[in-house]
Amino acid sequence: GTDEHGQKIAHKADEAGQDRQTFVNAIADRVRALCSTLDISNDDFIQTTQGRHKRSVAVFWKRVMDAGFIYKRAYKGLYCVGCESFKTEKDLVNGKCPDHGKAPESFEDENYFFKLTAFENKLKALYEQRPDFVIPQTKFNEVRQLLASGLEDVSISRSRKVLDWGIPVPGDESQVVYVWFDALINYLSAVGFGREGEDETAMYWPADLHMVGKEINRFHSVLWPCMLMAAGVEVPHQVGVHGWITVDGQKMSKSVGNVLDPFELAQRCGVEPLRYFLMREIPFHGDGDFSHARFLERYNNDLANELGNLLNRAVAMTERYVEGKVPAVVEYDIRPHWTEYRSSMEDLRFADALTTVWRLVREMNKLIDDREPWKLGKLEDKTAVGEVLYVLLETLRHVAWMIMPVLPRAALAMFEQIGTSFEAEAKMALSEACKWGGLAPGSRIKANGPLFPRRES
Repeated sequence: GTDEHGQKIAHKADEAGQDRQTFVNAIADRVRALCSTLDISNDDFIQTTQGRHKRSVAVFWKRVMDAGFIYKRAYKGLYCVGCESFKTEKDLVNGKCPDHGKAPESFEDENYFFKLTAFENKLKALYEQRPDFVIPQTKFNEVRQLLASGLEDVSISRSRKVLDWGIPVPGDESQVVYVWFDALINYLSAVGFGREGEDETAMYWPADLHMVGKEINRFHSVLWPCMLMAAGVEVPHQVGVHGWITVDGQKMSKSVGNVLDPFELAQRCGVEPLRYFLMREIPFHGDGDFSHARFLERYNNDLANELGNLLNRAVAMTERYVEGKVPAVVEYDIRPHWTEYRSSMEDLRFADALTTVWRLVREMNKLIDDREPWKLGKLEDKTAVGEVLYVLLETLRHVAWMIMPVLPRAALAMFEQIGTSFEAEAKMALSEACKWGGLAPGSRIKANGPLFPRRES
């Protein structure tokens, strides 16, 4: 979804000479299009200017107000429009926001405040009870340090004289809800919070995981759980914090001219190779670098040479030596690979999970080199070559399952070539699919050309 209120959006729309709702709708449409382009599926798409969200925000605000955690007072301080957040002197570097390189605006106003200080002890208890509430640990340490330095009550509204682009404060039309107090609630409004006949929070809440950028960690790991506690709502199970993408070692910048257009990248690189590169090369828990040269290297080495050639050789030798049919089942211990893979995925270490998969791919390529099935296939007794080929084909089935979250189309193509299908595999839960021996002997393989043809540029 898209967060669409606040001073920054209002300024950008005004600069573009556009109606603000038209402006944000165009951005939301582009995000929807990007999801489609990159084969990203979602159950819902929420815009914070939608009526359903506004109704949920009003219910949430009233709950917190009625509980005694919202009050009104005059305030004088600093505000970074780029971050849409209030700043203190200790947040600044040489008087400027470290993320945007600009001095924050000073303002004086009468606003509503949220009693964040009332939740210091509860937040400390939450952190102690859930040592993995924020991952990675480095990002958890950041918010722990913030908590240790002491919390302050936060302004959660702006006067309409200063900003008129926001959700009106319930019962006070002279104020609009601060963008971050509004935006965070969209996690609840998406499941119908507070809306009669639509409320599905009992089914879908608390969220298992929020995935957020490192620059908004404090909002999700400090402010949001306190807001929820104030409203009497359970906090999410976990917050996963990811880093940024740099380009050729530099931060993306319009002035430098190195901003990546994801639509253009998808067209140039191919959707699945791009997805693979981003998940393999950009560690979720830290910053990562995009380089066209590195992309080409990853594509040709990992996808074309290692995975693609393994599939081609396994299918071709099955066709040549055992009449194109899956041989009899032989045992092979795949379990250590699944254990490592699942541990990495559950910890959001997606690059490590793919490293595990490619270790398995290389293990199979080495098996081919060591066992030399082209020699075994010339023997009258096909038992030995059949054993090697079953291990290769069944391992490729497991590899297809492992890469499916990242390379879904490649996974489906692999299933078809090795003698199964997505329809057949989809009947199994992952707990069954990860067991050895799922590929049925006698199934016919279907060679269909290179999975990832090599590229020169």
